[in-house]
Amino acid sequence: MKKRNFLLTGLCLFATTVFAQNYRPATPEQQRELIRNITAASERTRTLRCDFVQKKTITILADELISEGRLSFKQADKLNWEYIRPYQYRFTMNGDRIMISSGTNNNIIDVNGNKMFKEISNIIISGINGAGIFDHNKFTASFNVGTHDYQIVLTPRQRDLRQMFTTITLHFDKTDFSVNTVEIREASGDSTLITMRNKQINIPLNDEIFAIH
Repeated sequence: MKKRNFLLTGLCLFATTVFAQNYRPATPEQQRELIRNITAASERTRTLRCDFVQKKTITILADELISEGRLSFKQADKLNWEYIRPYQYRFTMNGDRIMISSGTNNNIIDVNGNKMFKEISNIIISGINGAGIFDHNKFTASFNVGTHDYQIVLTPRQRDLRQMFTTITLHFDKTDFSVNTVEIREASGDSTLITMRNKQINIPLNDEIFAIH
């Protein structure tokens, strides 16, 4: 359960403050254009490195939990999600293997042997680069246009996903169509808001960053 809670907290990914703004539903043509642009941007994103701030709201606690870290991603399935403050914790995904590290303790998982971990891993990657979020078998998507960004709200269709999430909201930059902010609302009533800062796209990243051992 602890592993699953960490993954739920550490999903996906991403950017500057979400501006208080009004959104209007996208027209069918705007939806088609947005899908084309996001798909093209995800195909261009070979690597990504950024800082992130995560704000976790837990229903039974009065205060929000705020943490900071650094994220590295390399196409198509390499991810290193490292928490730096207020505690040090690392989540690394490389293909079908996941490593969760805390101090000197490493826990390695084969996602092929666990359907839930595999689904969560796919959502993590989708949240980072926008690829695969338009899977109609998994999600119902609503598209909205704001002053500063585009908003896509994903509602899970599959039972397993509905048991974890109520909605996943992605905010996309209007200039490069990369993901800026992800908000995850869990079935438990908890929520996680992740914003990306200092994004660097398509810079060289050493494979050692994603090594699992």
